[in-house]
Amino acid sequence: MRNQKHTQISVVQARNVSYSLRRHYLDAFHFRHVAILPAGSLVLDLGGNRTGKRGLFDVEKYDLKVVYANLSISKRPHLQAEAACLPLRGEGFDAVICSELLEHVPDPIAVVKETHRVLRVGGILLVCVPFLTRIHGDPFDFGRYTDYYWSETLKEAGFIDITIEHQGRFWSVLVDMLRDLAYLNENRSVPRNAMLRRLISRAMAKAKQKAVEWDSSAGHGKFSVPEGYATGFGIRATKA
Repeated sequence: MRNQKHTQISVVQARNVSYSLRRHYLDAFHFRHVAILPAGSLVLDLGGNRTGKRGLFDVEKYDLKVVYANLSISKRPHLQAEAACLPLRGEGFDAVICSELLEHVPDPIAVVKETHRVLRVGGILLVCVPFLTRIHGDPFDFGRYTDYYWSETLKEAGFIDITIEHQGRFWSVLVDMLRDLAYLNENRSVPRNAMLRRLISRAMAKAKQKAVEWDSSAGHGKFSVPEGYATGFGIRATKA
């Protein structure tokens, strides 16, 4: 199933040039789905940041038992390991969070299969992956895949009840590209004029809010555009 969830962006975050719409959709996805996990669930945050978290979402604010696994020791994981080969017993976790990781591995199918192995039957997999966003490091960026790819990959790995959300559409993609430009210039101290920087911040805030609003009415509203655009996808699946 593919759908669009409309969640308003706050004025504070909209005015923050460093806060992208991609990050907004990530936060909104995790706020919704992690909140309904049963209290006390054992959760694997695969590739997650135990320190230096980005965005507004923090899995540790929930009544969950969280284990962090990451290849980078700078993220202070409980377990340093390759995502495709975890030194963990099978069927041990109630949920796995895999957020903005799969684009950074050369074999995402192997990682999806590994999440299936460590989940208990009935366990939940929560995945966020970018699509129409810029190439970025951490340390490498290997690929972008459509929602159809993820649907088929998850089915073949043994997942059921697969729900895939388009996280923003044309307007969010366009505004995030403009935000990238504004953010890079701001980091380079250009423009230096404080008033002009405030005007850019306010303009970006309005653009972000309108992008989320217009994308939520994809196919229906005055500013709707054909499907096929997305900053990325939010995926929920269950281990059969």
